[in-house]
Amino acid sequence: MRRATWLVATVVCLVAAYGSASPLTEGILGTWINIDPEAQGLAQIVILPSETGGLNVFGYGVCDPDYCDWGPTPLYLAATPISFEPEFGVAIWEEASSVVVLTFLQEGEFLVAQLYYFWTDGTGEPYRELALLRKVY
Repeated sequence: MRRATWLVATVVCLVAAYGSASPLTEGILGTWINIDPEAQGLAQIVILPSETGGLNVFGYGVCDPDYCDWGPTPLYLAATPISFEPEFGVAIWEEASSVVVLTFLQEGEFLVAQLYYFWTDGTGEPYRELALLRKVY
């Protein structure tokens, strides 16, 4: 649990480097697809209300022939001290051998996302992926 809290705090600080963003709205609910047809990591996310009143994000990776289901995880909304309105989203998927951290902000009709992949078993090098997601209507 400490590791996840540390990762969220670190990533929220990193997300602040994005610059100014518009506040997140109810418009973030739904299915968002990666607009890059050659994407290797993130295929899509689905943001839905959770049973506890928060938000969950369901992640799907690029696999063949179907998407890899990362499952649901809580979506944390973060704000800058200037506006105090949620501007950034942060989600973390923890598996036995890896951790995936998703950060995003909404820019008009798109989510600008960064993913950070970490292997906790020492089998791979950490890397970052940038993705532009468009909402499916």
